Amino acid sequence: MGGKLSPLIIIVLIVVLVLVGGLLIKTITADDGQKPINNTKEESFLEEPIITLNKETNEEMEGSVIITAYASTESGDEITEITLPDGVSVPGATATYTATQNGIYEFFATAKAGGTSSAKIEVVEIPEISATNPYVPEGFTVIADNVEEGFVISDEFGNQYVWIPVETGKLTRKTMLDIDYAESSGTSSALVNSVAKYYGFYMGRFEASQYERNGEVTAASMSGKIPWTNITYLNAAEHAENSARAFGYTDCSTALISSHAWDTTVAWIDLSNENYSSDVNFGNYTGTIYPTGTTTTDTVRNICDLAGNVREWTTEIYKAKANPDDMNSIQRVVRGGSANLKRTPISHIFYPENTSDNYWGFRLMLYK
Repeated sequence: MGGKLSPLIIIVLIVVLVLVGGLLIKTITADDGQKPINNTKEESFLEEPIITLNKETNEEMEGSVIITAYASTESGDEITEITLPDGVSVPGATATYTATQNGIYEFFATAKAGGTSSAKIEVVEIPEISATNPYVPEGFTVIADNVEEGFVISDEFGNQYVWIPVETGKLTRKTMLDIDYAESSGTSSALVNSVAKYYGFYMGRFEASQYERNGEVTAASMSGKIPWTNITYLNAAEHAENSARAFGYTDCSTALISSHAWDTTVAWIDLSNENYSSDVNFGNYTGTIYPTGTTTTDTVRNICDLAGNVREWTTEIYKAKANPDDMNSIQRVVRGGSANLKRTPISHIFYPENTSDNYWGFRLMLYK
């Protein structure tokens, strides 16, 4: 073979040189001061705020609990805001929230660097609404707090209502099985649903009177007023429903007394004043209509003038004399007696809903 290399050895040497050259080039490229490309972005750590929640009962607002939230971070990073359970954001590291119902309440905190966290607390200290623990609508204050004697609330204008407890959550209606009577009012149905939830409703303490507010005449439940008489059922129902709006009530409604409300109320009164509903010796039957609340014998469980003074429209319909083709023939039930007619509180009498009389009036009810 002499001193010559074989072709195979030459090929192998060439391959080795190529490989070594490639490695040298890669090494030079990696060491030329350029960092390799990394497509994975590192996420910076956001410190989560620490939230502390404290509860205390509110003596000035019975039936509520004040929750105070404190937020901080271990590093001292500033807290920018705390978000309350109702979604309202409060700047700073401290915020308070008033709970009016039992339940779980969640708070959120945000730090200046962007870290967020949340914390929850359970409220169980608020007494549940019941027949013996009435709800008090916003804007009202309690002026007599004994349910058995008559739990009375008043708004800032002097409208007063008495709580009618319904422990079963079911209202009474004497004519339920009588096919000649019916309740068609939407407000009556609303009252039935409300009582099933809250175990009671509010009856106007006084017969309805007129009150002017913001240039508008509306129905009121006030002491010492001349009852609003000579009014048709249609107008009485309209003014009764508008009363809540006129006086600015935000979480309750007013309406004309239904058969459910009237019968449940007199049945409750009978528990403490035996035979009140079927007696004619309580009301004012003197022939003269007195200001509301004047007749002391007809003030029972803090409710005034159910037996006499003026008879009162209700939403109940008497169907036997109604002509479906004649709207003027719709008969509405009037309850109780009046100054010129001695009748029992439980009595029924009916008249066309578009008629009126000097001795006919009405009464409000209030419910959630």
